[in-house]
This record gives sequence, structure tokens and C-alpha cells, in this order.
Amino acid sequence: MVEQVSFLSTAFSRNVRNTQNIAEVSRERSNRLSTGLRVSQPNDDPADYFRAKALIDRVSDLGNAKGALQLEQGGDQASVLGLDTVEKFGKQLEGIALAAKSAESAQERQALSDQFNEVRNQINNLVGDATFLGKNLIASNTVSDLNIGDANADYNGFATLSDIDTAIASVNSAVSQVRSTQSDYAVDIAISNVRENFTDDLSNILQDGVDKLVNADLNEDAATLLAAQVRSDLSFQGQKILAQGESLLLGLF
Repeated sequence: MVEQVSFLSTAFSRNVRNTQNIAEVSRERSNRLSTGLRVSQPNDDPADYFRAKALIDRVSDLGNAKGALQLEQGGDQASVLGLDTVEKFGKQLEGIALAAKSAESAQERQALSDQFNEVRNQINNLVGDATFLGKNLIASNTVSDLNIGDANADYNGFATLSDIDTAIASVNSAVSQVRSTQSDYAVDIAISNVRENFTDDLSNILQDGVDKLVNADLNEDAATLLAAQVRSDLSFQGQKILAQGESLLLGLF
């Protein structure tokens, strides 16, 4: 009889330990289902945790690099916009000079010369305003840099056709110079776009690696949790039966 009581006590203790193990599994799987993570701290899986952390740090570095790239792109795009406006002013200057060719009086040519200078001054104003994060982007595109002269001082107030032709030649040369600079910026923008796309693709690959290392398999964890709940219920019933059996045996003494 004593041996039977001892057996029941041992079985009861074993059943209690089993219940505790089931409770731990249930807690772990419930946490995975609520967070979506298999690994959220070093103790969960040290190797995968630190591998994932290294990948996350790399993704963060790439994010910083992308931010710098976007700033470069913003500067390049602002430069292209500024140069495009300079080119438009250049075409206006050419139109004014061409109009001077058909002017019928010196007074008309002088008026057009004054208009030419007004538009010319706008180029310098624009160049001075073309800043991005405190940096002047097209500072080397003033009328002096582009060799666009003053209509009165350099082109004799459009007094002769030769003076007008000289002005037109200067403006056309300036427009070509501006277009060449625009082309350089366009190449820079294209390169930045390729680098940004590469950064995005690499970040996505690294993030996918992180997900594979730390994310939980929700279907598997849900099934395991359900199984643990069933086992817990069965274990509880087993404890009740063992307790009742032990009480009955002790009552015989």
C-alpha cells in the first residue's frame, strides 16, 4: 500500500512539472503571437539576435547614406532649375538683340539696349538667389562668367548691325555654356538615382534577412499554443485524478 501511495506522489510531482513546462511553452508562444517575433532579446537566441542586430545597423547606415544622396539630388535639381531659368533669360536677350536689328531709329535701338541690360541684371539676381542649404549652386554663372556684356558699354547701344551681331554671338555662347553645365548636372542626377535605387534594394534585402532571423512563424506558434492548451487541460485532469486516488489510498490506513 505504501508503495502505491509513493507511486501516486511521484506521478503527481511529475504531472506538476509537466504542467509547468506546458505553461512556459504557452507563455513563450503567446508572446511570439502578440509581438510577431521569435527573437526579441539576446536570451531568445543569441546567435540570431546579434546577426539580426548587425543587419539592422547596416540598414540604418544605408538610411543615412540615402539621406545624404537625397540632399545631393535636391541640390543638383535646384541647380538645373536655376540654370534653366538663366537659359530662358539668355533667349530673351537674344530676342531683344534680334529686335534691335529691325529697329528703325537710334531711339528704338537705345530703348532695346536698356531692356537688354534690365534682363541681363536679372541673371545676376537669379544666380545670387540660387542657394540650397546656404550654398550658392550656380555662382559661376553670372553675366561676367558667361561673358554677356553691357549693351551700352560693350555693344555700343546697338548702334550698328555689327554691334548687335556681337551681342547675339555673346548671348548664344553663354546659352551653350549654360546648357553644357546643365548636362553635367543631369549626369550627376542620373548617377544619384542609380545609387539611391541600389541603396533601397540593398536595404530591402538586409531587412528581409532580419525578418527571417527574428520573425515568428505565426501558423506554427498558433498550432503549438493550441496543443499546449489541450495538454494543459489534460494535465489538470490528470492531477485531479491522481489527487483523488492518493486521498482514497490514504483513507484506507
